[in-house]
Amino acid sequence: MLRILLSIGLALLVLGGAFTYMARRSMSLCPALSRHPRLVWGFFGLFLGSMFLVPLINRLANHQADFLYWISYGLFSFVSTYLVYLAVADLAQALVRRWTSAPVGLWAFQIALGATALSVLVGLVMAVRQPGIKQVNVPIAGLPQGLDGFRIVQISDLHLGPLVPMAKVQRLVERTNDLKADLIAITGDLVDGEANGVKAKAEAMAKLNATHGVFFVTGNHEYYSGIEKWIPLLKGLGWKILDNKHVVIEQRDARLAVIGMPDPAGKGRRGNGEGPNLVKAITGVPEGATKLLLFHPPTGFESADKGGIALQLSGHTHSGQYFPWSLFIPSLYRFPKGLNRQGALWIYTSVGTGFWGPPNRFLVAPELTVLTLRKA
Repeated sequence: MLRILLSIGLALLVLGGAFTYMARRSMSLCPALSRHPRLVWGFFGLFLGSMFLVPLINRLANHQADFLYWISYGLFSFVSTYLVYLAVADLAQALVRRWTSAPVGLWAFQIALGATALSVLVGLVMAVRQPGIKQVNVPIAGLPQGLDGFRIVQISDLHLGPLVPMAKVQRLVERTNDLKADLIAITGDLVDGEANGVKAKAEAMAKLNATHGVFFVTGNHEYYSGIEKWIPLLKGLGWKILDNKHVVIEQRDARLAVIGMPDPAGKGRRGNGEGPNLVKAITGVPEGATKLLLFHPPTGFESADKGGIALQLSGHTHSGQYFPWSLFIPSLYRFPKGLNRQGALWIYTSVGTGFWGPPNRFLVAPELTVLTLRKA
């Protein structure tokens, strides 16, 4: 409880500082707004209130008020984008004023506001449409002939929640099945809500079909959403849940060991609670089998390389999800997106099949990834 209270307090402190800056600088740059301060402060107050009240209202309404999330997360999308654009425009106008006395403050405000509106609108369209299909060839040294051409469809960070309509889920399942995958890998953050609220959407994915089945590892949001309810539900779909485990599949006299580890967020929580353990996960893998690792965050690649993993599939980063926040992700992760190399290991980081929170994927389009194994 103390940790929760401290987290809420820190969030309020950060948000309060950001809101104060946006409100005061907007009124300073735009004289029209300065004449209506109550409206300006009221707007930011509405956003702050919606962040905390919408989840509570929806729970009290037995998950029948999902539409309120469009207001809450829509404001989140707008405010988080406006903050950066306003800061850049504010800095630019301050520099311009050093060389000229021209009134450029209003121009700076209008540019920031217009750029925000355009980014949010385009990002919304990119977020709600079906993800594009991305084809990736992975050249693996020593790959057995029987696995040459083996096709893996990766779904990551779908975040099934109030903003994902059932029709979109059903269409995603159809498109995935049309790809005729040998294996479907779901690398965490499938859900973003309590089982009672989005259970039907998850169950609709039971129709996913691949030659060797569907494999799943947890992401951090499975734990945030109540892992003790989600794991039994997902097992009921017929999926192979890899919790520091592996499954060996055979194709044309070649063997592929599909290895999975839980997200680090699960350490010490209810359920297994032991966190990722690669040594345990690969113990018993037959000698000569090609090793495929499913692990939600794009981390631990040094250990994976030493453990003889040929390919690691990850997600988590969303590649920042939308500009301009996408610019900061490379400073946080070594392999924030796409196919990369660590020693003999290939690691592929999906930018995500869905979106978290704000319905915005401006300049970071979602993807449904098809990875084809090839002999190097």
